[in-house]
Amino acid sequence: MRNAFCNVRDWLTVLVVISAVTGVVRAENWSGWRGPSRNGVSADTGVPVKWSAESNVAWKTPLPGSGISNPIIFDNRVFVTASDGKSLANLHVICLDRDTGEVHWQQRLWGTAPTRYHGNKSSMASPSPVTDGRHVWAFFGTGDVFCLEAATGHLAWHRSLSGEYGVIENRFAASSSPILYRDTLLLQVDHYGDSYLVALDHKTGANRWKVDRPGRWLSWSSPQLIRLSNGRHELIVCGSQRVESFDPGSGQALWSAGEMRRECIPTPLFIDGRLYVVSGPSGPSMRIRPGGRGDVTSTHVEWKNSRGSPFVPSAIVVGKRYYLVTDAGIATCLDTTTGKSVWQKRFGGGFTASPVAAGNRIYWVNESGVTLVIRGGGDRYEELSRNPIGESVFASPAISQNRFFLRTTRHLVCVKQSDEKTP
Repeated sequence: MRNAFCNVRDWLTVLVVISAVTGVVRAENWSGWRGPSRNGVSADTGVPVKWSAESNVAWKTPLPGSGISNPIIFDNRVFVTASDGKSLANLHVICLDRDTGEVHWQQRLWGTAPTRYHGNKSSMASPSPVTDGRHVWAFFGTGDVFCLEAATGHLAWHRSLSGEYGVIENRFAASSSPILYRDTLLLQVDHYGDSYLVALDHKTGANRWKVDRPGRWLSWSSPQLIRLSNGRHELIVCGSQRVESFDPGSGQALWSAGEMRRECIPTPLFIDGRLYVVSGPSGPSMRIRPGGRGDVTSTHVEWKNSRGSPFVPSAIVVGKRYYLVTDAGIATCLDTTTGKSVWQKRFGGGFTASPVAAGNRIYWVNESGVTLVIRGGGDRYEELSRNPIGESVFASPAISQNRFFLRTTRHLVCVKQSDEKTP
């Protein structure tokens, strides 16, 4: 028996070594808004730290029209959405090769009900798509939801939520990105009209459940899906004046907490069993213990701090530090346990994109297209590099398989390590 065990152990060791040498072990996908856990953090360790418009660029592919959805990556494919034409009603879902930037397919779709948008910071393609590798689901500011086959771009189904439930009435268009839960697609649609949450069957697009949200009159925030230590899942949504929790399987309301502002954009974070939420303008950041019932404002809010709260960019947690940047470029670092300030720094430039991280390095992209890289998790500010790409950036970046993906106002750019060969 011992010899048999040793043989198995030896074979496992050999397989691990072979995988390391041949690169069989696959790095992480970035399959939706803000990555694997919607926290903006990647487990990849070989992400570049330095580049420019002329150096360490693996490829640069033009994109049609406009959009601030972040690119998503699954294995060797990159997916991104865009919109152009009159009222930006022409919608696009584009699939590119991860290694070369070559366009595999581009599906031009139609927009049911275009709404108002910001000329630079939003379009009908503000929400980020999501994929499971077999299909891609894309939600647009026109109120349309599309399901496409990932390999071919073939349209599997389409729903016009604006046609069924009313035009989405946001002054900057919709930007809430969908999330997958088991066999459903979950959407948060908060606006001046009749706000609601809806769960769609991921194969057919049919409603599994729908919850109306009277009084939650305006939000651009994307929902967060969390799993508690007891195995129960909760759907967390930030809306006007409250953060709320729902059962993602049924839509049943679970708990809520106050202190939010009337307009919400940043996506909540879930790290080590705790929620970190922030709403702006000038709203507090809060750390919340999930899993309650009813109004938990006085029982489950562990700390709150209004210092450095942004309006648009989401926050990020690295180690025991919670980081934010305001739209005007003032960054704040708070202790995750106490909520007390660790440092504050003026980065320079305006910020719309949300930060991302790989290991203990945090990447911040300003509107001028400069990516500032700092070391995260410590007690002091440590800047590692500033990397100009030469074009304006309003979309949040993505990290996958040790590459850094930047969506500028004109191109999708893939940045590589200096010692990595370009195909």
